[in-house]
Amino acid sequence: MPVWAPCPKTPKDDSMRAPRTKDNSLDPTGEFPLGVPTYLFYLLFQVARQRDVHYDRKLSAAGISLHRWRIIAVIRRIENCSMKDLALFSAVDRTTLTRAVDQLVAEELVERWSSPRDRRRVNLSLTPKGEAVHGQATRALQHGNEAMLEGVDEDALRGAARLLQQVIRNVVEDPLIANRLLAYGQSAAKSD
Repeated sequence: MPVWAPCPKTPKDDSMRAPRTKDNSLDPTGEFPLGVPTYLFYLLFQVARQRDVHYDRKLSAAGISLHRWRIIAVIRRIENCSMKDLALFSAVDRTTLTRAVDQLVAEELVERWSSPRDRRRVNLSLTPKGEAVHGQATRALQHGNEAMLEGVDEDALRGAARLLQQVIRNVVEDPLIANRLLAYGQSAAKSD
């Protein structure tokens, strides 16, 4: 039988607390609240998270979650999409994907098929119903992306995309996988 013990009381007098160590993560120029690399990744996280929350609300009106739309979008983008491809491009583990794909197949949004040459490889494609859901959701997301990027010129967008391409090349250990991620369904030669 576990023994319950109350938490020790925290001191009410702040003078009894250990002093905070100096924050060395500040931007030395004072332009940003953190050092530039740390702040960049903080902003990337916040943009992605806030965008996901925004789009989850928008897509619920179309009867689909953002997670499920991403799966549909990858299947639509990658010709003869395998589960391995889907896991790579969606950054979701295969166990989670298998359940989600099972549901999408049951809802007749996705179909599974095998090549006569390699029956072990299961490919995925959208059904006409899945294409319709993809089209409706994509239009909503494109309008949202345009609104979120209002006031950002083409050169700045391209510069940001090039920056993120380099970060992917630096982060992904296997250059072939990095190139596949950057090409996103096109030949790797076209990714740069």
